[in-house]
Amino acid sequence: MRTPPHALVRAAAVFVLSAGVAAPALVTAPAAYAETATVTRTATLDDGRLDIGLPFNALWVKVNVLASTAPDAAVLASTDELSWHDYDWVTDKREGWATDAPIRLPEGTAYGTYPVSVEYRMPGGTVQRWTGGSLGYKLHTGVAKLSFDRRSVDYDHRDVVLSGTAVTYDPATGVRTAARAGTQVKVALDTSGQGVPNPSAVAVTGAGGAFSLPFTLGGSVYRGTASVVEPAADTDPDDAKFVPSLPVAPTQYRITASLDKHRVYYGTDVNVTGRVERLTTDGWKPFAGAPVVSTPQQPDTSGHTVDRLMGGTAAAADGTFAYPAKGTFSTQVFTHVRPSPFLAGAPYALGEIAVPQKFTFTNLAITLDPYGTVRATGRMTANWCGDDPLVLQYSLDGRTWKSLKWGKSEGGAAGYCPFDITSPGYVRAYYRVVHAETDQFVTVNSTPVFLTRVPTRFSGFRISPTRPNVNGSMTVSGAVQKYVGGVWKPAAGQYVTLYFKPRGESQWYWVKRNVKTAANGGFSFTATNYGDGHWGMATQPLTGYFYSETNAVYIDAR
Repeated sequence: MRTPPHALVRAAAVFVLSAGVAAPALVTAPAAYAETATVTRTATLDDGRLDIGLPFNALWVKVNVLASTAPDAAVLASTDELSWHDYDWVTDKREGWATDAPIRLPEGTAYGTYPVSVEYRMPGGTVQRWTGGSLGYKLHTGVAKLSFDRRSVDYDHRDVVLSGTAVTYDPATGVRTAARAGTQVKVALDTSGQGVPNPSAVAVTGAGGAFSLPFTLGGSVYRGTASVVEPAADTDPDDAKFVPSLPVAPTQYRITASLDKHRVYYGTDVNVTGRVERLTTDGWKPFAGAPVVSTPQQPDTSGHTVDRLMGGTAAAADGTFAYPAKGTFSTQVFTHVRPSPFLAGAPYALGEIAVPQKFTFTNLAITLDPYGTVRATGRMTANWCGDDPLVLQYSLDGRTWKSLKWGKSEGGAAGYCPFDITSPGYVRAYYRVVHAETDQFVTVNSTPVFLTRVPTRFSGFRISPTRPNVNGSMTVSGAVQKYVGGVWKPAAGQYVTLYFKPRGESQWYWVKRNVKTAANGGFSFTATNYGDGHWGMATQPLTGYFYSETNAVYIDAR
């Protein structure tokens, strides 16, 4: 079912009213199908019309302006001549029903705020009455015209004058005239995020409602607003008037520059020299006075800020420049004119310097585990860091160093980068972590650490009988020895574990553990045979000793 156009429904309502019926003679749907709604707002528009917040499908709307809030207050004006309007995104005007003509109160009615009641009918419903709104029956003063004295601004011409006229609408006469002299108009300009301030100022109207304001701009004007402020008691300010846009005619430039060094140490200057020119109607000319700067990042052409300034100066009359730039970290060096909305882009001359930074090794730990693996962990701690090469070195005598394993610091945050380097180690050796000088960091050697463990081995490992019964008992025996002073000796007090790997499987299972070796290093105990498979022994980790294990022995159980 198609809904009749609003104009058709409204015309039907007017027709019925003109015939003397108190409310629109529309078929009333069952109460179950009646739509409910309420008035959400009333607003007095700048042209004296009244705007009502009701849904678009209201069948009939009537507004009444009352003399007071008393129950028997007289009706000063009434109309059901309203039209629907959609939301206006330009002025941010909400959708609703607005009277077709300005509200006119009886001659001699004083300016002020008068209560409003609204009668309306929704589809399937009855006529409802709502009170609580108001009409601002006052003078409405706003800005009618605005213009700049220039069509654009540029690098050399940034001063402009904004002129305008303020007018007043009188609801008693329906006429707009020049605003009173002395009316205050606030102008706020919008530079639309160019990284420059949004200027604002207040003007006072003179005869004929005219006013003007001078501005020194930091860039183009995207738009802005001009609105009446601090109005008289009998006046309501109109919605703000949009300020026309004012573009920038950008200046194009080109620049060359060079650095006298590539690698410098922290806090040392590198000298920047070059020349900058601007494009004029007569071709390329020296850009005298241009503020040239060097930074470690590309020019900011959106916010027009300069971050991490390394150095700069104003170009000489012939466009040349020379200045020291302080190096604090390895970086590319971008030399350019200080960014500005008045420039066409931000051309730059590119150089590069390396400034090795100091850092310290923190949380450093170098360990040798029972399996012969040496591991170095810690952090490179500095103001910042990234993936940087490191090497784990060893020395058998503490004097001659050789590289054992290369690694790198990586994945850091909050001023440090962790590292974790592992490698097979030596029985007895010194170890250290070394960072060789790079463009990022200076050379740093960690304090050497001497690490050693005592080698161990199994001797005489045997299982008897050689073919035990399944779930039968068997005897496991042997000895553990340690290498001390160049001689293998009994390793008393070691703990060992018996392991079993069933035939056809890859997983080892422990059968008996915490078996302690005797004073002669020997051990002997009984265990249950669980079937065909491999059997073996291994030492349990013990501080100061290397791990060892037997060769696997296969037993074919009965």
